[in-house]
Amino acid sequence: MIAVMTVLAIAGLLASLTTATLGTGGGLLVMPMLALFFPTRLIIADTLPMFLANAAVTFWIYRKTFKTARVFWLLPGVILGIILGTHVVAHSSNNLLRWVMGGVAVFFLIFTGISGMLIRKKRSFPLWMGVPLSLIAGVVSSISNIGGTLLSPYVLTETIPPAYFVGGMSFLYLVMTLLKMGTFTLAGLIHWQDLLMALPSVLTIIAGAYIGKFLNRKISLIYFRWAVFGVVGISSVLLFTTR
Repeated sequence: MIAVMTVLAIAGLLASLTTATLGTGGGLLVMPMLALFFPTRLIIADTLPMFLANAAVTFWIYRKTFKTARVFWLLPGVILGIILGTHVVAHSSNNLLRWVMGGVAVFFLIFTGISGMLIRKKRSFPLWMGVPLSLIAGVVSSISNIGGTLLSPYVLTETIPPAYFVGGMSFLYLVMTLLKMGTFTLAGLIHWQDLLMALPSVLTIIAGAYIGKFLNRKISLIYFRWAVFGVVGISSVLLFTTR
């Protein structure tokens, strides 16, 4: 149990630092690393309280910068997707969950390329795309804890400062993790022991969030966007190499 708590504390630091700096990529970076040492189904449940703490801390720091129109378009689909995804994860094998993580990586790389072209042309994804995309992200988030990353290109193509992007994404992550805590508890996938194991990670998450906020202020908009794509690209490679 001590080993798991230590690993979660380190994972919390990495996830919080990445999320607070870039607004995304924390789960996609951390989940494949943990999958190297623990069964996939186990880490999905055990990291959920950690990601809840991460979302809460990041949202508190950026609570005044989450007013983006695209975020609210995503909420209905995310809620429905998480409900459906919880049912899927309760009946899925570890091999299937690993396959989903790899599939998310492929999808995200393609989506990132499209997003990059739109940004260069100063165009955005149409608002209606948020409905099907959020439904997919909700399902994937329940299965792998990395579905929220799929939403970042959609939010990012809205012309907003970096702090508002992080604020919007942290609000989404908070809603998603709170809902998953409820659905996972009802499905018997998470227990009070999981909350105890995540407690040490709260301190490392707070530290990572404040360091990330400092770094966020030092990154210009164009470099900020490339940093987001770069972090997720590296994480995607890790997903494919996880066995």
